[in-house]
Amino acid sequence: MSKLSAVAVSLAVFSLVAACSPPAEAPAAPAEPAAAAPAPLPTVDAAALQAILSPDETLSVVELPREGSTTVRGEVKGYKSTVWAVPVAAGQTLTATFAPSNTNLYINVIDAADTSGAAVHAGETAGATATVTAEKGAIYIIRPFQPRAMARRDETGGYSLSIARR
Repeated sequence: MSKLSAVAVSLAVFSLVAACSPPAEAPAAPAEPAAAAPAPLPTVDAAALQAILSPDETLSVVELPREGSTTVRGEVKGYKSTVWAVPVAAGQTLTATFAPSNTNLYINVIDAADTSGAAVHAGETAGATATVTAEKGAIYIIRPFQPRAMARRDETGGYSLSIARR
């Protein structure tokens, strides 16, 4: 057998093996990066929050799904009221819509970590709906109140408060 015949036979065998073999698989596409885990909700320290409330305020922690909404009802009588604590994770938005029974009830929304007590939403001037996006995990306090003149007369007003966390 000549060298040319040997090469031809080798090519024929190689072609036959290649034709009978399953096709080569394409390389796998690179895996997409896993989505980042959502930021955790901060833990509510009720004892620490109680320390920043007045003796006339009662603390209630709002329980709702990580993303969801609820409606609570309450009353302001003089200076007495329920104060609502809502934990919000970094990047989430808190929306609180206040529906009072009279036009002399308002809400303030306060970041519990801000020791100055400054409102991030002052309902008397900003309106009945507060929308706050948390740059970092925070506990927000929603504080219903009435003006001092009405509170001194021990006036009473009811309300509903819709709270959403998204």
